[in-house]
Amino acid sequence: MRSLILLKITFYCLLIFLAFACGSGIDKTQLHGTWQAVSLVENGQPASTDLSQTRFTFHPTGQYDYQSNVNYKEQGTYFVDGKFLVSKDTLNAGISKSVRIEFLSADSMLFNMNSNGAPQLLGLKKVK
Repeated sequence: MRSLILLKITFYCLLIFLAFACGSGIDKTQLHGTWQAVSLVENGQPASTDLSQTRFTFHPTGQYDYQSNVNYKEQGTYFVDGKFLVSKDTLNAGISKSVRIEFLSADSMLFNMNSNGAPQLLGLKKVK
């Protein structure tokens, strides 16, 4: 009897935890700042791409800047829609993109992306 009560309590605690974890969106204020790319996994394998100059800056005004090692830059607007970060690049023909934010904390973030059909995970750390 006692173990059944304990099992029920554990079950309901787990349900409450899952409801909060699944239903919560992204805290947009945690995005604000400059993020340095530190890891890239493509098709489940670590990529050997040089990420030393790959960074994003998200401004509280809804503007963003992006640069990479291949002398590519973006600049434009962004917004958060649930767990998705949607950006519109105004430097390069106004192209809109969307990535899923798998994880976000005060100092680290993980993007779930797709590049030409290849699934990618991009790890970032906040630098300022």
